[in-house]
Formats: sequence, C-alpha cells, structure tokens
Amino acid sequence: MVSDLVRKEFQAIILAFVVLGLALVYVGYQVYWLQTQFVERIEELKGLILKVEITIDYGNATKTEVVWLTKGATALEALRRVATVETRYFAGLGEFIESIDGIRNNPESGKYWMWYVWSEKEGKWEYATVGAGSYRLKDGDRIMFRYEVPAF
Repeated sequence: MVSDLVRKEFQAIILAFVVLGLALVYVGYQVYWLQTQFVERIEELKGLILKVEITIDYGNATKTEVVWLTKGATALEALRRVATVETRYFAGLGEFIESIDGIRNNPESGKYWMWYVWSEKEGKWEYATVGAGSYRLKDGDRIMFRYEVPAF
C-alpha cells in the first residue's frame, strides 16, 4: 500500500516533468517563431525607410541634421523636416524655394537658395540638376541647401 502510494506519487512527478518539458518546448518554439517574424518585419521596414543627412548653409552659420524618411521622399520633404520653408509653384517646373527659416532669395544681392548632393564618387558637393521637389532621395544621401550667389 505504501509502495503503491510512492509509485503513484513518482508517476505524478514524472508526468508533471513531462508536461513541464513539453510546455517549455512549446514556449521556446513560440519565442523562436516570434523572433523570426520580428526580424523579417524589421528587414521589410529597412527597405521602406531612408536615412538622409541634410545641411543648411545660411552663409553665416550652418546646421546639419540626420532625418529618417519613407522611401520615395524628396529633398524638399527632407528640408521641410528641419526648417521652415516657403516655396512658389511654377506649372511644369514644380516648387521653387523662396525662403528657408526666414532667409529669402534676394535678387538685389544675387543670393538665392541653391542645393547640392554629395557625390561619393567625386568626393565633392555637386549642384543638383533637378528641383528639390523632384529629387527622390536614396538611403544614405547627403544633401545641402546653400544661400549664395549662383556660380552659373
């Protein structure tokens, strides 16, 4: 009778360990599956997000900031993230930057807001060939808006 009781207790303990072991395996699998799903979602999001460095050269001061944007964003959108921008729309051409942070284009002094893209290949700033609202940013782009007398 005592041995039957001991045997039943032993069987109950073994059963409890088996159930606990199965529960741990199940939980471990769920954690692994969730982690895999999380990593896959992160990789998907990386393809949708751009990191861009934007510099504004006011002529007497400069500021540089890093902004995160969604894929397809333009240089003008990046500028609007870090500064107050006024533009004028021209049909067929798009938006023309009139002022950044209150500093307006000045026909009398010949100073205008020009913008550039950093060329890794050339190792220098290159004048942008399209308007800021038309330039689609790429991950890692470095852009600069400079208040200056245009060189052309």
